[in-house]
Amino acid sequence: MGGKKDKGGNEKGGGWPREDGGKSRDNGGGDKWGEKGTTKGGWPDERKGGWQDGKGGEKGERKGFEKGEWQDERKGGWQDGKGGEKGDRKGFEKGEKGEKGKGKAPRPEKLVSQGLRGIVISFIKDKPSGFLQRSDGERDVFFDITDVIGGESVELYDAVEFDVVEGNDRKLYAARLKKVPKDTPQDKNTLKSSTPLTASTAGSLTGSLGLAAKKGSLTGGFSGGLAKKGGGGLSGGLTASTPGSLTGSLLKSGGILSGGGLGGKAKLEDANADGAADGEEDEEEGVVWGRVVSTRERFGFLQRLGSSDTGDVFFRAADVSGMGSNDPGERANGIEITMPNGRNSMGHTKFYLNIDDEVSFTMSKDHTGKPCAADICKEKKGAWRTGRRTQLGGRSTAHRQETVKDQMNRLLEMGADQVLHNASLFKEILESPQFDPSHLCKIVSLLASQDLAEDDRADPLYRIFLDSSAMKTMLRTNIIKHSAGQHSGTFLVECLKCLVEVVVRHPTPQSLRGQLPLVELVEAWEMSVREGSSATKKGLPDDVRHMLMCLQKKFPDDVNLDRLFGVRAKKDVRSAAEEYSELLEADHYMDMPILPTSAEMLGQCAFELSENMRTYEKVEDYVQTHFMLLREDYVEPLRAGIKLYMQGRHSPKDLHVYTDVKVVGMLSTWEGVVYRVELPKAQVKKIKWDSSKQLMYGSLLCLSDDSFETLIWATVWRRDAEMMSAEGQLDIRLPFETFDDRLSPGKSFCCIENVTIYFEAYRHVLIALQSMRPSDLPFQQIFLSPQPLPVPPTFLKADTDMFHFHNVFHSCEKPDAVVSAPRSFKILQEWPSTLLQALDIDPTQLDAIRHAMTSAVALIQGPPGTGKTWVGLKIVQALLENTREVRYSPILVVCYTNHALDQFLEGIFKFCEKIARIGSRSKSEIMQTRNLKELVGELKPSKEYYQARKSLNDRRDRLREDFGKMLELVDSHTVGVKSGRNILKEKEFEAFYQGYLDYLAEDAGKVTSVYEDDDAVDDELWTKMMKAWLETSHFEKLAPVMKQSAGGLPTLDKLKGGVSDDDVDAEEEEAEQEQHERKLDVEQVGEKKNGGMGDFYAEIKNAWLPYWEEHQGRMSLDLLSFTWSDHAEALWLLPREKRHETYRQWLLEQHHEAREQLPEMSRLLERNADSRAALERDRKLELLREMQIVGMTTTAVSKYQSLLRELRPEIVIVEEAAEVLEAHILTALHARTQHVILIGDHQQLRPGTAVYRLSKSFHLDVSLFERLIKNGADHVTLLQQRRMHPKISRLMRQLYPNLRDHESTYKRPEVMGVKQRTFFLRHNKMEDDEGESHSKTNTWEASFIAALCSHLVQSGYDETQITVLTPYLGQVRTLKNKIRRDPALQNMLITAVDNYQGEENDIIVISLVRSNRNKSVGFLAVDNRVNVALTRARCGMFILGNADMLKTSLWSSIISELQSDGSFGERMPLIDKDSGCVHEVKSADDISVLLKDPLHQTYGEGEGSFGVVAERWAQLGQDEGKGGKGRDRRAYNDDRSAKTQSSARDGNMGSRQDANDEWPPKSGAAARRGPGALSSAESAPKRDVAPPPTKLAAKGDLEECELVHGRADLDEATAGDDGKKSTKKKQKSNATGKVVMKWG
Repeated sequence: MGGKKDKGGNEKGGGWPREDGGKSRDNGGGDKWGEKGTTKGGWPDERKGGWQDGKGGEKGERKGFEKGEWQDERKGGWQDGKGGEKGDRKGFEKGEKGEKGKGKAPRPEKLVSQGLRGIVISFIKDKPSGFLQRSDGERDVFFDITDVIGGESVELYDAVEFDVVEGNDRKLYAARLKKVPKDTPQDKNTLKSSTPLTASTAGSLTGSLGLAAKKGSLTGGFSGGLAKKGGGGLSGGLTASTPGSLTGSLLKSGGILSGGGLGGKAKLEDANADGAADGEEDEEEGVVWGRVVSTRERFGFLQRLGSSDTGDVFFRAADVSGMGSNDPGERANGIEITMPNGRNSMGHTKFYLNIDDEVSFTMSKDHTGKPCAADICKEKKGAWRTGRRTQLGGRSTAHRQETVKDQMNRLLEMGADQVLHNASLFKEILESPQFDPSHLCKIVSLLASQDLAEDDRADPLYRIFLDSSAMKTMLRTNIIKHSAGQHSGTFLVECLKCLVEVVVRHPTPQSLRGQLPLVELVEAWEMSVREGSSATKKGLPDDVRHMLMCLQKKFPDDVNLDRLFGVRAKKDVRSAAEEYSELLEADHYMDMPILPTSAEMLGQCAFELSENMRTYEKVEDYVQTHFMLLREDYVEPLRAGIKLYMQGRHSPKDLHVYTDVKVVGMLSTWEGVVYRVELPKAQVKKIKWDSSKQLMYGSLLCLSDDSFETLIWATVWRRDAEMMSAEGQLDIRLPFETFDDRLSPGKSFCCIENVTIYFEAYRHVLIALQSMRPSDLPFQQIFLSPQPLPVPPTFLKADTDMFHFHNVFHSCEKPDAVVSAPRSFKILQEWPSTLLQALDIDPTQLDAIRHAMTSAVALIQGPPGTGKTWVGLKIVQALLENTREVRYSPILVVCYTNHALDQFLEGIFKFCEKIARIGSRSKSEIMQTRNLKELVGELKPSKEYYQARKSLNDRRDRLREDFGKMLELVDSHTVGVKSGRNILKEKEFEAFYQGYLDYLAEDAGKVTSVYEDDDAVDDELWTKMMKAWLETSHFEKLAPVMKQSAGGLPTLDKLKGGVSDDDVDAEEEEAEQEQHERKLDVEQVGEKKNGGMGDFYAEIKNAWLPYWEEHQGRMSLDLLSFTWSDHAEALWLLPREKRHETYRQWLLEQHHEAREQLPEMSRLLERNADSRAALERDRKLELLREMQIVGMTTTAVSKYQSLLRELRPEIVIVEEAAEVLEAHILTALHARTQHVILIGDHQQLRPGTAVYRLSKSFHLDVSLFERLIKNGADHVTLLQQRRMHPKISRLMRQLYPNLRDHESTYKRPEVMGVKQRTFFLRHNKMEDDEGESHSKTNTWEASFIAALCSHLVQSGYDETQITVLTPYLGQVRTLKNKIRRDPALQNMLITAVDNYQGEENDIIVISLVRSNRNKSVGFLAVDNRVNVALTRARCGMFILGNADMLKTSLWSSIISELQSDGSFGERMPLIDKDSGCVHEVKSADDISVLLKDPLHQTYGEGEGSFGVVAERWAQLGQDEGKGGKGRDRRAYNDDRSAKTQSSARDGNMGSRQDANDEWPPKSGAAARRGPGALSSAESAPKRDVAPPPTKLAAKGDLEECELVHGRADLDEATAGDDGKKSTKKKQKSNATGKVVMKWG
């Protein structure tokens, strides 16, 4: 695999450079060295130049360094010089020529013994060497295959003859081996290896044979072939071509260079010999033994000993920890090592690592993740056979655990070059669990050092630092901690240098936006300048100024230096014309204001809207389209509301208007600066603020004091019910600014609240979209192109696609499967066919899992009941178990609703407990324990966190104190002595005081002894001076307060409709959620020095003074030219009028000097609050990075953008994705997102919008899920449903023609209480008038459903098994009022269709509501909503509606299907539980009669003002034979108070002479409800109730109904001893004990 070449020709691949220029064994398996450079990532990291192999002479060459030294060249690099014809040694450019002859000098040796005999007792595994047992009984001796004479093959237990020589390390070695006849029988019990050993790249041949040519070398490895001049190669085993050792001599004719093979065979076999080291794993855990095979000046390569791994291991000189050998070695061609502890036990202060030295070490990894050696110890020759490592420092180096402190100290002691060569140590320190903020300061100091900052090779170190968790979680905290210190300048300078280097060295600095604590750093420098730290005593240094300007150029939004450099911000008060001009110039979404402007509110939209298209050419167009459409979705209702208000035609349903609103104070809170406003008590006193939804948290308010020529936008920050009731006060906050001078006390504002939109839901998304750069959008080819091709996630490669599915599929294996499911397989290849045979799973579900695993953007469509959630859980489980190594952050799970999120996370919790749920509206007990705030509360803060928080709190307290003083001066209408001294110069003040003394005239002498000079003037004396000078005791009345006009605003009397409680709608529920979360966000720690909680509040009592220009406009001509400073030393001589004017000018000067500081003070308080939030965010990030799953709603995704931007999850899964606006999903993605899985169904609910026009004409309601599917993107549709009985699922065949029913759905139980499983009750009862609510209601349907639900519960259903659905929130409220009159139905779920997607229940009752003369069906014409409503039931479904209104294709198909089996009609067949008889009913009154309970009697409600049933009940008793004289309900109820009735009625109902003779009897519904239940009379609404008739005459469209009661004699016969009637016989006898309904 070739890599991309750098400037010097280096290939950008992995691997370490080898000294011989050949292919490295650790270079990633195939990256080749370029002609001019090393592979990027290995040492050295050359910018230009690289390795070049020179040509050697025919007789052999030696390698060397340029001038004998290692050089890391910026340019040029290594260049090998050409050798002489007779064998000049290889060298670098300008290298010295070597001697003639041999490539490697023979090992210096001293002959010790000659002609010894012995046997081969062991081989080193896969190495060309072993050990001999000497026949003379001396210690075993090492031998090398290259020392075998004649190239003979040597096997285990061969008898050999050899010489013993002493090497330069004073160790004994075997030399000149030759085989002799075997005279000793071999041990048959010894196991022999069947694999012959061959010489490897790192044996004694490595570094010895100078055979490397440009196209291969012996040291490069045998794979790929050896470079040669002829056609030969290395065939067979290793042989020596001539007598003598190969070491130090070149193979001649017949060898490698001449084309012949290395003939012969060296069968080196491995075996385990008793008592001998066999080269297997070392006894000491973690210790690896090796031999040095290659050295440079500061690094080299090791060959493992006794290991099957033949790859060379890179090591650095800095990682050598000591020496266990007695021989320090020689300097020549060795690496010089200084003893870490000064001197060892043998007195050596330094030693050398030479080729063939044995070492022990432990395995580690470098900064690229490649293996390297660490903790290296030079050992004695042969020490590895014993497995005993040298003890260094009194403890075993094998088990020595170096602490982070030790590592840190070792790193800091290194020079720049050593640090560069120890990137793995640098990374190990940063990733250590023991790493703490104190270490961070040292790391920052190291990175800020001049040596590293000026070295281009340091790029990897800065990248490691940038990606480290320490930088992400600790740096901001440390900056905040040091920002208030007097001696923090050094750290701030170093931190600034470090961050500048990180930014400058990064290839795309803009991608770092939001990742670096730049805002906190700038604020820290501001504090440093303000408080005078050691670094800024003489002002801001030039180098700091230049570095800050560099950061500002890269990040203008985060780095604002105006305040630091002393530039005062301009006032941002623009007229409507200026705003309109700016709007016309804004043509990019990043330049557009998020808040509406006056030009938009009073005119048409100033921006051009584009429709949501299927494809886009540019990312900018794509983001701008969604930004503008989403913005217009909330702006248009505001614009329409204000227009209607200005015209006097607004409705209180949409707009709440408050007049004469005034600012009465300012607060400094934990979130920033907040204004307190007061509403007139007359407008708020009648509102129940404990339950009212007005002015909820986050509501957008529009304030104006000039007939909406200019607008001030604010949001409700806090509305305390008690404070609103008592004072009419609430707290508001500016959404994007910290201070607005227009929102000043003394002004009278008109305030408008639009209740049709909830601004907070838009605000966070718009901010996120506006900050999105084109490079931030992932999957651009898929999102913007038509028919995008599927691609796998970027983390999924051919070598990483082996996924394990045992735990995933274990729960769905067939118990009787013939074959078992494979546990693991490569997912990018074809999936095993045995999966479907072994798993109880739908084929489309398996396709969905495969598609989700292998597609970067996966789309899974799940029709109702097909198991979308189950599939989603399996996908999450598979990803969790197989992507831990490729993910650096948790998987993000996003759901549209809190309920759906809880359900999904509860499913995940069964196989993964490392879950964090962000958002506080969870109703799940399990998920409440996994809430982020709960988890963070359990996390113990660090010492640095407390120090940083204390620093912020101290700074905030100082700012609050100054803020309070400024507000006090602004609010004051008098000039105090302190201000007087500031206004008057010293001489002027002395003259003024002397004038006062002169004023005292003859009494002056009495006071001079007390007030000898002006320094003694205090507030009391100053007040006396002012009264004397101004000649008035009420000089506060001299303040030039502007008179406020009404601004052309309507008065309260002119407001149409006044103010009333609004209806509960979706936006208000969202406001409640925001209110709840905001309360939980408030810190539970002491905010004041005294330990108490609370905000800083400054009350403002007086109106703010006008600006100088406004004041001049009110001055007389005589005073226009007057300037008090011209008479500063003679102020007592001025006339009274000019004295007053002088005082006014003093007031204005004092007022505006303090007032001009309020924006800056507000900004500092806001920044302090932001820093506090960032501090808390770092704690959350620290916890979230330890999680595997993070769950959020779409609202939380937009709200916690800053958190997500730093968390950067690679995998995002969105449930119900078709219900989410595309803009919301975009905010969850970032540039590093690699995998997105969207699960949903675009044929169910679409995203909701506030403006229908934007959905109809601009397709704002088309989700990303739907758009991609319509673009032809690859997706999977689930095709088998397991929820609905086929009688129910058949109704949706038009939408899902391929949907199949699982066999289990046919086994659903029959419906109790109703003859049909599904039934559509048609009617023609009109819907109610709209009234004050926009929502639709139908009282008749609500009454019928309430009675039907009571019947179903009495038939045997639990109330939780029934759900009532309706498309309208107004009908939800009506249904709740009707149904919950019955105590047995208190827990029944009644909800809107839109809130029930993804849910199901046994019985579903649907109220369609719409029935009008205009044939307007509203929501019922939307197939998506109909689809959701009609697919929630498992066993039975009942629909009420006016079928004549339903003319769409889908409804026609549904009605036709229902008519086919009699499930459609005007009468619903109900089954009496006791008798089993079928009764056809068509109204709530009919069901009430069946239930024998008047609770659900309607008395004509919903049938018009004179209902049919009401008339019938009013005519009771008109027939003398049936009920006596005619009586209406009122007359009857008047008589009910009598204990007895003298006139008995004829008829079957009998007499009502005692309280026990009730109707219906207690054996009915009330008795069955259990003890304590309300009787029917108690639970019924307060209305006149008449006794039931014996027969109802036909009236209008109703038929005659006769009620036949059981015989009285039977009832009396069954009476018990207590006089109460028993109904046992009634239950048994239908003929005599039941009410029978006879229909004519």
